[in-house]
Amino acid sequence: MTTPPSPPRNFTLGPTSFLLDGEEHYLRSGELHYSRIPSALWEDRLDRVKALGLNAIQVYVPWNFHERSFVGGEYDFEGDRDIGRFLSLASERGLLVLLRPGPYICGEWDFGGLPARLLSDQSLKIRTYDEAYMSEVTAWFDVLLPLMQPFLVENGGPIVMVQVENEYGSFGDVTSNPDDEKYLRSLISLVRKHLGESIVLYTTDGGVLASMQRGSLEGDIVLSLGDFGPGSDISNAIKGQQAMNPADKNPLMCSEYYTGWLTHWGEDLQVTDTGTMIGTMKEMLAANMSFNLYMAHGGTSFGFWAGANGNGALDYMSDITSYDYNCPISESGSHNFGSDGVDKFEAIQSLMRDSFDDATFDEPEPRPSEAFDSIPLSKYSSGSLIEIMKSIDPVATGAVRRVEELNQRFGFTLYSFPVGSCTGPCEVKLDKIRDRAFVYVDGLYLVDSYRTDSDDDSFSFEVDVDDSSIVVDVLVVNLGRIGFGHAVDWKGLDDIVIKGESLSEVEHRTLEMTTDDLENINMKKFEEGDSLGQRFYEGELEVKGSGVASTHLDMSSWGSGFVWVNDFALGRYWSDMGPTLSLWIPDSYLQKGINSIVVLELQESAVEGCHKELVFSSKPVLK
Repeated sequence: MTTPPSPPRNFTLGPTSFLLDGEEHYLRSGELHYSRIPSALWEDRLDRVKALGLNAIQVYVPWNFHERSFVGGEYDFEGDRDIGRFLSLASERGLLVLLRPGPYICGEWDFGGLPARLLSDQSLKIRTYDEAYMSEVTAWFDVLLPLMQPFLVENGGPIVMVQVENEYGSFGDVTSNPDDEKYLRSLISLVRKHLGESIVLYTTDGGVLASMQRGSLEGDIVLSLGDFGPGSDISNAIKGQQAMNPADKNPLMCSEYYTGWLTHWGEDLQVTDTGTMIGTMKEMLAANMSFNLYMAHGGTSFGFWAGANGNGALDYMSDITSYDYNCPISESGSHNFGSDGVDKFEAIQSLMRDSFDDATFDEPEPRPSEAFDSIPLSKYSSGSLIEIMKSIDPVATGAVRRVEELNQRFGFTLYSFPVGSCTGPCEVKLDKIRDRAFVYVDGLYLVDSYRTDSDDDSFSFEVDVDDSSIVVDVLVVNLGRIGFGHAVDWKGLDDIVIKGESLSEVEHRTLEMTTDDLENINMKKFEEGDSLGQRFYEGELEVKGSGVASTHLDMSSWGSGFVWVNDFALGRYWSDMGPTLSLWIPDSYLQKGINSIVVLELQESAVEGCHKELVFSSKPVLK
C-alpha cells in the first residue's frame, strides 16, 4: 500500500467545531464506496466529489469484500480492493477521510459486510460480546487496522476520524444489555490498540437521543453523532449530541445526510426532492453543523454483493444491483435530478460555492456513454445450469443443510433427491426458501417460488409419480443477505418434507460462480433446433474506434439472472420485477476489440422464444 507523502497534522475536537492544526474546520463530506467503483474510475469519482464543493469523504470497509474464500484467513487488497491506493488518491486531492471499518457496515451490502461463515455456527451471536464473534472480529482488525495506521492524519495521511460499529442503536442497547456495552467498549479498545489514542473515534446512530443512548457511550470515549434526511428537525440530533458529548468536545455533525434513497426489486425507483434536500442543508450550515452526504456517489453493487432488507422470513426485500441512490453523482458519473426536476449536483455545488471560499474545484468532463449496436448471441452452454451442477460431485449427502453449512458464500445450491416410495400425486414441501427455488423433475422444469410468495414460509408442489426412481432437483438462488436489523438471514433450504417426513438422503451441490467456475463452462455455437432453457448465453461485443465508452446492457426482454463481462461478474437483473431493466457496464471493464458478455438466464419462460441478440443503451433502462 502507498504511504501518504503529506506532513503530519493534528485533528481534534473543539466545543463547536473540529480543529485542524488548531484552526476551526467544518467537514463537508461525501460518501462513496471504493467497493462499488471500478478502481480505474476512483480518480474520476473523487474529482467529482471534490467538484461538488466537498473537502472530505466517508467510506465503508466491507470485511467480506476482502476475504478470498468462505473459510477466511486470507485477504485481498489488490486491484478493486486496494484501499490503500484509494486513500492515497483521496489524500492527493486534499480530501480528508472518515473511515468506517465496521466490523458491521450495513450499506445495503450483503450481510452488512460480515462474512457468511458467521452464519454456519448457529450458536455464534453477531454484534454483541460473544467470544466466538469477537475472535473473528479481532482476527480481521488485526489485519486491517495496521494497514490503516500509516494513513492516519498524524502520520501525514487523510484519515481524521474512525467510526466504531454502525448505527448500533438500531440493533443493540448498551443501556440495558451488559454484553452490548462490553462489545462496544471492546471494539473501541481494539481500534485504540492499533491506531493509538490520538485518532478521533465516533459512532453513528439515528438522529435522536434515544438511538444515540442505545448505540453509543456518553462522555469523551467516542464522539456520538446522528444521521437524518431532508425535512428532518435537526434540533433533535443537536440535542442528542449535546446530551451525549462533553460541552468542550462537541462539534455538530450529521454523519449520514440522505441525498436520495435505496431501491428494492419490485419497487418504484426512489427519487427524492432536491429543494427539500437543499433546504435542510442550509439549516445545517446556519447551525455550523458539519455533514456527510449519504451518498455523494453510490456506484454499483457488482457481482453478488447487493444485500437485502427486512425482518427475515417473509419480510424480505432484495436490493437492486444499481446503487445509484438518486444522489448527486449518478451510477455512471453524470448528474442526477430530484423529483422536482432540479439537478442535485448543481444545486449542492452552488450552495457550497456560495458558502465556502475554497469550493472552487472544477468538475471533470463527462465520460462518454454509448449505445453500441446490438450483437447476436453466438454461443450457449452445452448443458443447462442443472446439468452443469449435476456433473459436480455432491459436497454433502444427508439431511438438508443450509448454504453456509456447505461453506458457500454466493451463487447456487442444488438439492437433489428421489421421490422413493411415494406413489401417485406426491406432495413435496420445501421449508423456508432462501431466496428463490426452481424445481425440476427428471430434468424438466416444473415450477419456481420466491420466498415471499407463500403465507407460511413454505412452498408445496405435487409430482406425478409413476416410477420410484424419479429424481427431483431444487435449485436455490441466493438474492442477497439482509444487512440491517436482527434477522439471521442464512440461505438455501431448511427442510424438504414428503408424506410428513423430513428427507435424510438429499444430495447437495454448490456453485459459487467464481471466475474459474465461469471459465469451466463449455460453450457451443447455436444450431437450429437446439433445446434452450435455463442456461448460459454468450455474445461478443466488438469495440472499435479511438476510445472505449461505458454502456448499459438492456435486459428488458429477459427474465432474471446474472451477467458477466470479460469474466467480471456485473450483477443481477430481474426484469420481471424492475424497476431497473438494464445493467451498467463501466468503460474500464471493456476493452478495444472483442468483449465477451455472458448471460445466465434463470427463467425458463424467458427463453422460450430464444433470445437472439444483446441490446445496449446510452442511459439506464427503467420499467
